[in-house]
Amino acid sequence: MNACRRDDDRPVSRRVLDDAIAWQLQLDGVAAGHPDRAAHKAWLAAHPDHARAWRQLAQLDDELCALPRQAPIRSVLVRSRRRAGWKEAAGTLALALAVGLGTLLVDRHQPIGGLLADYRTGTSERRTVTLPDNTVIVLNARSAVDVDFGADTRALRLRAGEVHIETAHRDPAEKRPFIVFTADGSLRALGTRFIVRRDDDGTVLTVTESAVLARAAACPAEPEAACAAEQRVDAGQRLYLTADALGTVLPAAADAEAWKEGMLVVDGEPLAAVVAELARYRPGLLRVAPDAAGLRVTGTLPLDDGERALAVLAASLPVRVVRYGNWLVSIEAAPAR
Repeated sequence: MNACRRDDDRPVSRRVLDDAIAWQLQLDGVAAGHPDRAAHKAWLAAHPDHARAWRQLAQLDDELCALPRQAPIRSVLVRSRRRAGWKEAAGTLALALAVGLGTLLVDRHQPIGGLLADYRTGTSERRTVTLPDNTVIVLNARSAVDVDFGADTRALRLRAGEVHIETAHRDPAEKRPFIVFTADGSLRALGTRFIVRRDDDGTVLTVTESAVLARAAACPAEPEAACAAEQRVDAGQRLYLTADALGTVLPAAADAEAWKEGMLVVDGEPLAAVVAELARYRPGLLRVAPDAAGLRVTGTLPLDDGERALAVLAASLPVRVVRYGNWLVSIEAAPAR
């Protein structure tokens, strides 16, 4: 039996996994010389995570490696292969894959990682919540937060996604600091309005009013404790931070809050980044082919009208929108005339 490759056990991001599944669907029945095959090869070579996700999906041994040895599905599959060969194990494998696809379908509607959060949003959903201190938060699509108000601190923990925060100023007796925590650090409000976004690679802080004191996760959240990895971010600025370090303070986008009103405003952004934003508002898979991912987009797109947004992209860029049933939509470079 083939040895399991432990390097392939390392997880990949949900975005990369979605892309790998989309490629599986797109290449089903496609001949060897088809242009999609060359595009898929380029996607595999673009990043090590792409090839790893593809191996995890396409090879049974890699799927078995991703489960503990005592896991029921794994043990059944192993027994089936040993006793009756691959053909008789196919039914069991199909069941396992069906469970996996079912989980994926649920996740595309409501991210599984946020199911136990205090407040959460699903695909294409935004939500406004007033907290006990009258702070108002707005969750973008596919976001999840926990609220932890105690005697000394008002804490908001962003599990995933994006949240807009407008802290309350009505009670002059309120002395507890308001701090937003992510896996990458802490963000202490200094009487302010700001946005926090958590992606696979880190956290982005955008301040639209007053200021926020940002600290990497290596620092204690308490302002009294000195820490070198600390940065004040003022109105009109943004900062990228990871668990180990803070980035450079940069100017914030003028329309950073537009998503609250259902609009995506971009200025020279790569199409891949724009598609990633639109995908938060579509229940199926939306992907961009590698040969079109680097095209630059400038303009305003409606988040709540996905078909109109796709039509705008197709009209303003040299791309075409290709649909594979109701599950997958692919944006590809238009063929040369």
